Amino acid sequence: MFNTKGLNEILEEPQKIAKLDYKIISAILNEARKMFNNENLLLEFTDNSENQIFIIGDIHGNLTSLLKFIELFKSNKPNRVIFLGDIVDRGPYQLECLIIVLILKILEPNTYYLLKGNHETLEMNKYYGFYQDFTTRFKNEANFDEILALYHLLPYAALINNQILCVHGGIPEDIDILSKLKGIKTKNLPKIWDSLSNELMQITWNDPKENIQGFSESFRGPGIRFFGKDVFEKFINYNNLGSLIRSHEMFPEGYKWFFDNRLLSIFSSENYRMGYSKNPASYAIINKNNDVIAKLVK
Repeated sequence: MFNTKGLNEILEEPQKIAKLDYKIISAILNEARKMFNNENLLLEFTDNSENQIFIIGDIHGNLTSLLKFIELFKSNKPNRVIFLGDIVDRGPYQLECLIIVLILKILEPNTYYLLKGNHETLEMNKYYGFYQDFTTRFKNEANFDEILALYHLLPYAALINNQILCVHGGIPEDIDILSKLKGIKTKNLPKIWDSLSNELMQITWNDPKENIQGFSESFRGPGIRFFGKDVFEKFINYNNLGSLIRSHEMFPEGYKWFFDNRLLSIFSSENYRMGYSKNPASYAIINKNNDVIAKLVK
């Protein structure tokens, strides 16, 4: 199965994914897990390349948006592509989008990366549709354990040139979280889970909010926080960072800058929620000067 030709054929004709035998899906999941198994919870990159780094936000089963991004990758040849999570749930092509991202990772493991979002969990998949879509399609609930095994190996953050932090949601209340994650393999997460589970949950769930001070309770649920400019700046300065890129929220204009343009929030599923939201898809580019540039997909 894992000859380049076979995987590229799937990328060229993604509609075939819906017709793949589960044995092929399982093989792709297993191969992708091997890639994530060797990564750290905090990815760290030092890039001096002339080529740019692309940061992609929530996809949520939007195959149209994902295929547009793949065309951008082909034409721009970025040095790295980092997906910020939430590949599945809500949209009509959830399995297709997940398999495509995993195939990209398998074919070019040092180019493509996937972080954990708040929807890379069993609870969210059961509530928002991917679990039902997957188990109905393959007639076996036990097969979903392979999806969960993949989720458990995903990194939580990426640090680029010691300056730009990428996460799905936002900063946690623990200002020292990056040093606690540094150098720890994803496969060793169970060893630290009890001590850091709340902080890791906040990385995938927290949201920035203008005109508040500190951390405050969020409508999203217990333990989840909004965070203001003051604690954001404290976090950025403590960790010697320049800026942060995150996703997790849809904005009608496609993206939004916070906190004097030091935090960029992107969302990469256009016309979100099956056409009810007429938002453009957005993404971020990091250039060789470590500038963060927000872009819309045409």
